[in-house]
Amino acid sequence: MFFLRKTFWLILTGLAVLKLPGHLHAQESQFETQFEAKLESVLVLNIKPETLIEFGVKKVNDNLYQISKPPEDVYFSVESTSNWNLSISTEADFFKGKKDSTQKIPVEFLGYSIENRGDNWDNGLFSNITNKAKDTVISLTPNENMVLVNGSRNNIGGSAENAFILRWQFTFEDEVAKVKRFSRLNVEDDYFTGRFYLTLSECEPVNSSK
Repeated sequence: MFFLRKTFWLILTGLAVLKLPGHLHAQESQFETQFEAKLESVLVLNIKPETLIEFGVKKVNDNLYQISKPPEDVYFSVESTSNWNLSISTEADFFKGKKDSTQKIPVEFLGYSIENRGDNWDNGLFSNITNKAKDTVISLTPNENMVLVNGSRNNIGGSAENAFILRWQFTFEDEVAKVKRFSRLNVEDDYFTGRFYLTLSECEPVNSSK
């Protein structure tokens, strides 16, 4: 967090009453004082609490699996009086089975894209936001991956300006090598869960005008 420092001048006008023998005079006076206000920036991530990634996998045969329950989309928004960046990471390297916790699927087999639903543009460096997951699917990783970055027009705003949908997509069918790797996991029918993190951080404005 950082503080915005603003200085205000306050002019107080009052009545000074002077008592003189046999007379009562009211004299108007001015008092000038200076004070400072420190305004803390607001940075809020709105997301449903305890949101987990959960999906079901069904084994058709030794080399073929299908998703019996896809993970649900995640809706989130950002409210901020300063510019911000957002990164995504997972808590662990694997999704674990609910019925059998010894069954594990590496998180890299699940990817995501981010759809912008707000008024702040995400069309590249010269927009409000640079959305690195807009037109591509990025694989999950335990390391923080910064995917929404402040653009040249700055991304300050409320939930109407900064609203998004996080959409999940499996990537193990994209490449033959990944299909073989997934098959070698030998997972049986189960539901798999894992925790992910959205990390919101402040950043300096790209320029002074929005």
